[in-house]
Amino acid sequence: MKSKIINIILFSLVALFLSSCEEWIDHDLNVDPSNPSDVPINLILPAAQGAIAYSAGGELSRYTCMWMQQISGTESHAAGYEKYVLLESDMDNLWKWYTYAGALMDLKRTMDIAQENSSPHYTAVAKTLTAYKLGVSTDVWNDIPYEDAFKGEEGQLVATYHTQEEIYAIINKFLDEAIVELDASESVFSPGSEDLIYGGSLTAWKKAAYSLKARYAIHLSKVNGDAAYSAALAASANGFSENADDMVFTFGTPASEQSPLYQYIEQRPGYIGGLGAKMIEILKNNGDTDPRLAVYAKPTTDGLYVGHPAGAPLDEASQIGEFFAKKDASIVLMSYTELKFIEAEAHFMKSTPDKAAAAAAYNEAVKASLARCGASDVTWETANASETEGTISIEKIMKGKYIATFLQDETFVDWRRHDNILNLQLAAKANTSEIPRRFPYPTNERIYNSANMPEYGSITNRVWWDK
Repeated sequence: MKSKIINIILFSLVALFLSSCEEWIDHDLNVDPSNPSDVPINLILPAAQGAIAYSAGGELSRYTCMWMQQISGTESHAAGYEKYVLLESDMDNLWKWYTYAGALMDLKRTMDIAQENSSPHYTAVAKTLTAYKLGVSTDVWNDIPYEDAFKGEEGQLVATYHTQEEIYAIINKFLDEAIVELDASESVFSPGSEDLIYGGSLTAWKKAAYSLKARYAIHLSKVNGDAAYSAALAASANGFSENADDMVFTFGTPASEQSPLYQYIEQRPGYIGGLGAKMIEILKNNGDTDPRLAVYAKPTTDGLYVGHPAGAPLDEASQIGEFFAKKDASIVLMSYTELKFIEAEAHFMKSTPDKAAAAAAYNEAVKASLARCGASDVTWETANASETEGTISIEKIMKGKYIATFLQDETFVDWRRHDNILNLQLAAKANTSEIPRRFPYPTNERIYNSANMPEYGSITNRVWWDK
């Protein structure tokens, strides 16, 4: 009986002690100040933009532009990429840190916080960026997760996939909603100087949203035919109207803000062998030598502009020009130049072509590209950017766009839509029997989400819209 009484007393003391802990223990002691649970949206937005730009100017452009023979990989893993040795392990960082756990998660948080605080201007910017990131992701992987990809806190650690067709519907839904929300008369929070792309300009973001609608409309040219061209032209009418409207992210000079291409060249000297032979060939044969050649490439020690053939043994070739390879280079996400090429293609390819409009859009696109990289040449422009309805062709339009979208993954999309125009040849000693048309899924998806991950077969298989 005595022991029973003692046990009751001890139990009561323990219960009293535990209840008292609620009053005197500082619960903030268990909060990591370097990993706060609540972060203001004006801090999340620039982080998302940085992740988007770093991947666009990094792995996305390196893989796709080596395949498109704009640049060449000649050492270590870069030599493998050029020969189409792209493994699922090569996808892990791009998928996890620069897509889902990074950019898209930050943008989802931005949308959630903005909605909770009646801030449609912020929601609109996040939706526009999400549409962009979903677009570049589905275009290289095909089917991808989205709606289930951010439910880890709810205990859902694997995500179902959307078909590419469904992802495109989500992209257009976000862009349509963003366009409306950017016109909202009231917004508790609106982006400002923390917006590292447009400095908080809602007008600029609205033009960007329309321009992206034009891009993703024409991506579906193989699926929707004439409707794709009509949709692209309708959206472009409200899109960019000059180079100053471009959707770009510019890196700074501190080590932590150096452009991804600059870092790659500095940290892995020799991995990029320089410009690809196809890129140099097209520039040299574009009229009396395209003036962008001297901007895109550095001459060799012999003072020549030489491209490196895909898969060939290492030899001296022209390196990437300072404009693109400097510390504070700008990463183009969407541009006025691209939009004018979209217009040119749409006018030319629709069932009732308007070749005069196609020629005018093409001429403006070329001039805008020259101006953007500081290569304007009146004499050359007069001779080569003066197409008419009788001289313009789809070959000129797509080759012109190939030049203008140097080091942008958009070139990979265009090649798959018009793969007979560039006539790219298989790299020497290639790992596949044809040029790849998609990326593999990452290792972690196969290991931890295999029940949901679609079979992709081979990197030479086609994505949904690549009929």
